[in-house]
Amino acid sequence: MKIAAHTMEYQGGRIISNLQLRNYSALDYNEYKRIYDDCFRDMRIALQRFPIECCGSREELERKKGEIYILENDENIIGSVAIYGNEIDDLVVEKSVQRMGYGTALLRFAVSCLQSNHTSPIILHVADWNQSALRIYLKNGFSIVKTEEV
Repeated sequence: MKIAAHTMEYQGGRIISNLQLRNYSALDYNEYKRIYDDCFRDMRIALQRFPIECCGSREELERKKGEIYILENDENIIGSVAIYGNEIDDLVVEKSVQRMGYGTALLRFAVSCLQSNHTSPIILHVADWNQSALRIYLKNGFSIVKTEEV
């Protein structure tokens, strides 16, 4: 099954984020994996993408720990975002706290980090199936620059 995937580029203004995040650590693996897989499960089932659980291995995440940022509330992980070069990736929010602004805050944090490092262009990818994420990105200064079937 082919799906439409959009490449989006940030075209908004300067963002300053005061969000306090920390980098991923090996101790986060089980909770991070649960949240990550929960966020992508419905989409992967609907699009018949297997395996359903798609979080990276412990070793892979350990290699990327400096690029993965964790958002906590009362010492519980409630979200995360990864920044790989000029790309924002793997933005996830715990299902029980979705639609409370955490996704937007994580997105703005990532844009702010990249802007602080004078990284350009700032891009991300999103499946057309994920309309809620697509709306958040469009509302926060991203524009679709390319669409392809994958």
